[in-house]
Amino acid sequence: MKNSEKTMDKIVALCKNRGYVYPGSEIYGGLANSWDYGPLGVEFKNNVKKAWLKKFVQESPYNVGLDAAIIMNPQTWITTGHVSSFSDPLLDCRSCKARHRADKLIGEEHHEVNVDAMTFDEMDEFIASHEDIICPVCGKHDFTPIRKFNLMFKTAIGVTEDSSSTCYLRPETAQGIFVNFANIQRTTRKKLPFGVCQVGKAFRNEITPGNFIFR
Repeated sequence: MKNSEKTMDKIVALCKNRGYVYPGSEIYGGLANSWDYGPLGVEFKNNVKKAWLKKFVQESPYNVGLDAAIIMNPQTWITTGHVSSFSDPLLDCRSCKARHRADKLIGEEHHEVNVDAMTFDEMDEFIASHEDIICPVCGKHDFTPIRKFNLMFKTAIGVTEDSSSTCYLRPETAQGIFVNFANIQRTTRKKLPFGVCQVGKAFRNEITPGNFIFR
């Protein structure tokens, strides 16, 4: 085991034993990459939040605060392109069934390639033609075609579930600032440039490495 892995194990054990962080839904078997902040964790997080808001909002004449809704009009995410293109390219290893992000596999082996500029089809062709791109788990070069994996959590508002009731949990906090910009400027009478600060939850259905509470 690497020293970094040993250190992370010690950090996780300390946080769990001291009441900073608990595994989410632990009595029901837990949920992958889900964590709950315990009594000390809540105090620690609130102190960081208060210090951040004090520094960047209360002590700054150029910044103001905002707390936007988690669920926004779905047209917000259609307009920004999140509905159509906010996705990861996923593929499976046929040998061991492990699931991976295609862009990560390419980028880790071929640093000279601009993966962000590639389409899913181009990634498929690149992986197929480069046998040095292998599964990190079993070492085989045998992958399924890439599938589009949307990163937003979809839900519904109302008593019936149809296309008109579809909405999404926000995948980022920035859009709440953008859609409220005119209201903020009008009510605060701020002149450009000024900043808008927000602390809140965002939701992404990501394939994560399980590195504790770190992203």
